[in-house]
Amino acid sequence: MVNILPFRGVRYDEAAIGATLDSLVAPPYDVISPADQDALYAKHPANVVRLILGREEDKYSQAAVLFREWLVTGTLKADDTPAFYIYRQTFDDPATGQGFPERLGLICLLKLEDYTTGKVLPHEKTLTGPKADRLELLRATEAQFESIYGLFSDPDDSVRMFIQEYGDRESVIERVDGVLGCTHKLERLTDPDGQAVLQELMADKVVFIADGHHRYETSLTYQREIRAAHPGSTPLAADYILITLTAFEDEGLLVLPTHRLVKNVPPETLAALPSLLAESFTLYPSSAETIEAEIAAQANLGKTAFGIVLLPGTVQIAVLNTGPVAGSSTAERLPVSLLGTLILDKSLNITPDKVAAGGFVSYTRDLAEAVSSVSRGDTQAAFLLGRPTVNEIRDVSLAGDVMPQKSTFFYPKLLSGLVLRDLRLDQAMLDDGDVS
Repeated sequence: MVNILPFRGVRYDEAAIGATLDSLVAPPYDVISPADQDALYAKHPANVVRLILGREEDKYSQAAVLFREWLVTGTLKADDTPAFYIYRQTFDDPATGQGFPERLGLICLLKLEDYTTGKVLPHEKTLTGPKADRLELLRATEAQFESIYGLFSDPDDSVRMFIQEYGDRESVIERVDGVLGCTHKLERLTDPDGQAVLQELMADKVVFIADGHHRYETSLTYQREIRAAHPGSTPLAADYILITLTAFEDEGLLVLPTHRLVKNVPPETLAALPSLLAESFTLYPSSAETIEAEIAAQANLGKTAFGIVLLPGTVQIAVLNTGPVAGSSTAERLPVSLLGTLILDKSLNITPDKVAAGGFVSYTRDLAEAVSSVSRGDTQAAFLLGRPTVNEIRDVSLAGDVMPQKSTFFYPKLLSGLVLRDLRLDQAMLDDGDVS
């Protein structure tokens, strides 16, 4: 059902630069704070942040100039042969500090498909602003500097087993440590026979977008623009997007929640919240140290629960007394959706439009930070969510639903700067028939 292609990845030449990769790579653009951006700019003049999140007045044209300049000077170099790239990440569970199984990703080009085909499915809503930003960058640079992240079902483990057992792999990045909380390794598979097997194994899969909804939809818009300018059936580089694929069954797949922080609510509204919650929830005392495990325990019992911080140092768990409302959709039954409808909207009058407009709800993945934000007085209340499951994500996508924004956080993120994509190079490759 899906079409993947190898490509000539563009990578940093550490020897030519005289620097190691840890000074050149960066987190994904959408998790870089202004302070992070400054630190990355200071780290090295060729840090990838200057491409993915520039701070110049015309950051898009500047990224285009830098990218082409770095290719000419040898800072960046395209691999000679089209390849699939095997991406390995090893890390600790951020909640427990214990080692987590290695996560395996296949970096490739994925043929763009409209969601209506059912071949590629979303699970989260998108906003106009980020899509406009990424579209301007794509137009200016004709490159994809960061991979989106996709999931697929592999119940018989055929893709992982083939990759693990296939001997003709070349290590191209031994390891990058200490960035995004994990170790990153990259291998390259250039043998056409091995590539053909992977293409066949993936042909009947459906791809679920995990991270990168904005960039995927941006690429669809860009594809339409390029197709309009170049009508016909000739394959175009704009028909494909750079993606990293991981199986739902991968033991290293970890999804973390994003907690909600509330402010600018009338004090009397917030003061009435406990009595309003008593209509649908049972509240029990808890603590920052135990709340995550308590929410998980309730989920194992088939119940929906949230952590609530209304007063400094005081954490409660709110357990929903009833089951899903009859007729509700797959997405509406999710804890993150119920938090929005039953507490934010119904009890605090923070409607979906107000959430989208900003000013009332902010987000953090750090549970301790969520709790302390109330203690410091930065926010009036914090609402703590349990970990989403990959099955929830798959079920929502298959049902044609979408989750609210910031429902999932796949951990760790993909590291930016390991392998980039030059659409001009890929177009030449397609024109020459180097791949199929």
